[in-house]
Amino acid sequence: MSGYKIFIYLLILCFAFPIFSQNHWDDYIAEKNIGSTYSIFGDNVNLRDSGNINGKVIKKLSLGSTAKILTKTNQILEQNSVKEYWYKVQVGEDTGYLWGGLIADYSFLLGDFMILCKNLGVKTRKLELKMIQGSKLISQGNWEVGPMSNETWEHTIYDPKQFSPNPNSLFAIKYLIFSEIEYGFTNEQVFILNQDFKILPQFSWNPGACDPPSCSETWLVFPKETLPEDKKILRKVIKGKENTIIEVTHGFDVEETNQHDFYQTEYIWKGNQFQRKEK
Repeated sequence: MSGYKIFIYLLILCFAFPIFSQNHWDDYIAEKNIGSTYSIFGDNVNLRDSGNINGKVIKKLSLGSTAKILTKTNQILEQNSVKEYWYKVQVGEDTGYLWGGLIADYSFLLGDFMILCKNLGVKTRKLELKMIQGSKLISQGNWEVGPMSNETWEHTIYDPKQFSPNPNSLFAIKYLIFSEIEYGFTNEQVFILNQDFKILPQFSWNPGACDPPSCSETWLVFPKETLPEDKKILRKVIKGKENTIIEVTHGFDVEETNQHDFYQTEYIWKGNQFQRKEK
């Protein structure tokens, strides 16, 4: 199989298969890790004395406050297509119950702000972000990304000063998307924080995927970086360009060790967003 066909085949597997019904992820419910501490994703959230909406309210929790997960109950609630378990949690000196749909799945510091991430479930196929300062909401948004798993969350904060005029922040969130390729694949969504402190999505990329014999791997090259030569896979030196992120994709066939093809996509910073340019 040619490198071009490998690349197209993997794109179809990654982005077409997840739209079909009756997949292995259809009954998936995102879960919180027992013993871990999470941020509250809603505001004025009720901490209850039992795991249901009829439970007595013990106290109100503000956006960004924290709760430690003690146990997962067998009770499930679905609201607005978001389906999650109820959890017994510890909040300060109080113990009570929270619905998982009101708890962030991942969070990290971005300068003076906190970014809260929420997987809205395999039905909605959306990722929602909230940026807060203390308990004050600064910016939020949600975007369709595909059927997400809660198994893998990571983030990267890139240096915005590599670009001129530079955005307030440049960061990325990495997560697992269910697919027919070895259960799922990792996706990274790149965001900027603009001058009005609004979160804006820019582009997403897939670090690698494999459905043998067809496989691919991808690298990002920033303005002051150099991707070195790799004679084993026939990759040439790729130097970064001013105000540009270069996405380099290597398509290969594990059964044809001499077959290697490379493709580049450039994301050119225009002062307020990255503009995609195929090469």
